[in-house]
Amino acid sequence: MSRDERYRQVKAVVRQLGCRDSLYAIWAYSQWLQVDGFQFPDDIQVHRSLIDAQLPQAILSEFTLEQIAREAIRHADILPRRGCTLRQWDTLADIVNGLQALEGEIYAEFQIGKHIHLELMRIAHRQFVWQQFRFLRAPVIRYYKLFNTPSIDNYAQAAIGLTLKEIYTIGMCYLGHFLEAPRVSRVLDIQIPGLTQDHFERFLAFTSLPRNDLAERLRAEHSLDEGFGYRYSSLREFPMVGMSYKGQDEFACPIPTLLFWRITTGLYYSLKDIDGFFTEFGSSFQRYVGEVLSARVTSAKRAILAEEEYHVGKNRKHTVDWIVQQGDEAALFIECKTKRMTWASKAEIADLAALQKDLDALAVAVVQVYKTIVDYRAGSYPQLPFAEGRQVFPMVVTLEDWYFFGSEMPARLDALVRTRMAAAKLSEAWLDEMPYAILSVHELERAARYFNEVDLTTLVLGRARNSDYSRWGFASYCSEVHGKNGPALSRLFEEEHNALFAKLGM
Repeated sequence: MSRDERYRQVKAVVRQLGCRDSLYAIWAYSQWLQVDGFQFPDDIQVHRSLIDAQLPQAILSEFTLEQIAREAIRHADILPRRGCTLRQWDTLADIVNGLQALEGEIYAEFQIGKHIHLELMRIAHRQFVWQQFRFLRAPVIRYYKLFNTPSIDNYAQAAIGLTLKEIYTIGMCYLGHFLEAPRVSRVLDIQIPGLTQDHFERFLAFTSLPRNDLAERLRAEHSLDEGFGYRYSSLREFPMVGMSYKGQDEFACPIPTLLFWRITTGLYYSLKDIDGFFTEFGSSFQRYVGEVLSARVTSAKRAILAEEEYHVGKNRKHTVDWIVQQGDEAALFIECKTKRMTWASKAEIADLAALQKDLDALAVAVVQVYKTIVDYRAGSYPQLPFAEGRQVFPMVVTLEDWYFFGSEMPARLDALVRTRMAAAKLSEAWLDEMPYAILSVHELERAARYFNEVDLTTLVLGRARNSDYSRWGFASYCSEVHGKNGPALSRLFEEEHNALFAKLGM
């Protein structure tokens, strides 16, 4: 059966559904997967196999629910036909099985099995984010601190018409509601000092679209090729779906996690085209990494050194963003990069041009650290005099996770790094003597505590020179090898988090 025939089968079932009813059922399932302690409403039929499963996502995943939500918004009728509803397990299972069969057909037709390591990378980007970036305190305070600068606040007001505090206040109010209910009336009884219906309307313009308008966008984005299920979806930009029921305007939020992403990571995409934003956001990210290091690395045997300006001849230069110093024995040279992997890199598998471009940008960042090591060795670093026996290790911290595990992605990056090292006339032997590491800031928040007590040379070389651990994420390696004797993982910025939520009345 062709992929078009498979898709027509799925669409035929979806056309019998009611959109409002379907988004309600999707909301219930997504909440059960994402929110601890959530209880299914009595009118949702749930199969025992899902309830009892150790890994329920193996039966019904969040990204599959997102796919079904897109199909329901595009194709479902106003009301269910002949009683067809996602509240019935058999109907839901029929669509889930149809989508899996469709992806299997696409997988076979485009011979994706020939690119199994790249496919694992795509799967990681599609799946892992649902577990790592749930509605938790760590990403909330991280992104609040990243965006909470006077300049970025001005950018937010220019682009959205709201301050960062207003975006978070209103967003958390809606999220609090959607944790308990699938829909909300457009006109609310607002009793928050300083906020009016007009503020809420600006927030809705930022996070919602009428169902018909969103359906048009989703239809334009639809394609039955190797990117099906992986490409960007406008539902992530507009997770609140405008509808009318019995003459009343309302908003459905089938997957509240998408609304959480919109006001945290997704805010970036509303501001990125404003002149000056990238510079300010990069500086904010650099400051945040420094705060993480200062909070996690507290040993008297370690020092945290900030970036400083220096001169080589008439050239004005800057050191790496941060240095974690272990006396004259070792140092981590840390560079902070907000560069994200593009949607094209996460979705495409036949044309790898976008992936190569993104990886090359990361290779430039890696080689940038090696270049500055030349100046450090020449004694040009004002805050860290050169010491002959000191081991120096480059480390690039990214805002989002690129999932550098396995063999394919690290090998591709390494090849690009070696090409750029040769072009810069830097010794490739340095890559073995001073192996670099790529960490997301989420990993850094977990791994930096090991910088305290574990010898930095042992920490870095123990991973880089072990054929198994070199394929692990840095934080996972630290936890596996050094975690038994490592300090307990404390909550970062707990006082600021509590103060933020106290101001929001939550």
